[in-house]
Amino acid sequence: MSAAANVLKLAVQPAYELWALSYDSTPNAMLALEERSFSASAAEFFNKDIVELGCGTGRWLKRLEGVAKTLTGVDSSGAMLARARAKCEPSTLLIQADCLRTPLPDASADCVLSSFVLSHLPGLTHFAREATRIVRPGGAIIISDLHPDRALYGWRPTFHAPEGLVEVEAHTYTLSELVNVMQDAGYFLQRLEEPCFGDQDAAIFERAGKLDELHKIAYLPAMYRARFVMAKRHI
Repeated sequence: MSAAANVLKLAVQPAYELWALSYDSTPNAMLALEERSFSASAAEFFNKDIVELGCGTGRWLKRLEGVAKTLTGVDSSGAMLARARAKCEPSTLLIQADCLRTPLPDASADCVLSSFVLSHLPGLTHFAREATRIVRPGGAIIISDLHPDRALYGWRPTFHAPEGLVEVEAHTYTLSELVNVMQDAGYFLQRLEEPCFGDQDAAIFERAGKLDELHKIAYLPAMYRARFVMAKRHI
């Protein structure tokens, strides 16, 4: 994350095609926070059919191999999927497609995952519609993303490339808006977690020359993880 002024601004598709070259090799405090905060939750995916919308280089798919029954990753970036293919088992299905219009059958997953995708979408409704179409009754939709309050901190999604500092196109929404959209789609918020950066992240911030920034933002919500399940119908 960065608040630098002089950056090359790119749309999501070309940005991730470029970012794929260094995505796995460059220390990323946000990804480290996500993995540290939620690594203990792998048991909830045991023996389930999992679909990840916006799987990127397959970080979570790889982590869930040997845990889930089946794994399917969808991403629009061919470069990111190539990285995922190199690390994931052949049994993990990877599909290049728009996450808002996938070729997956209705009710084909016990759980739909989405990690750091929603802030790159122009709206939430189409995502909610596709995720709820894919998940089976009794299943869950689990979303991780940059915390909506990031705008108050001056954060923007950026990465370093040979061309310089690149800012990825992003959109803002509130947690209330997300909850309302999911409720309209028939799902309610079962659990919400909002982890913060802390001393564990100091090495990454120091390597980036931003240790002072960590001291300013420590203990502010950096991201969130929301778990949605189907609302019970009253007869």
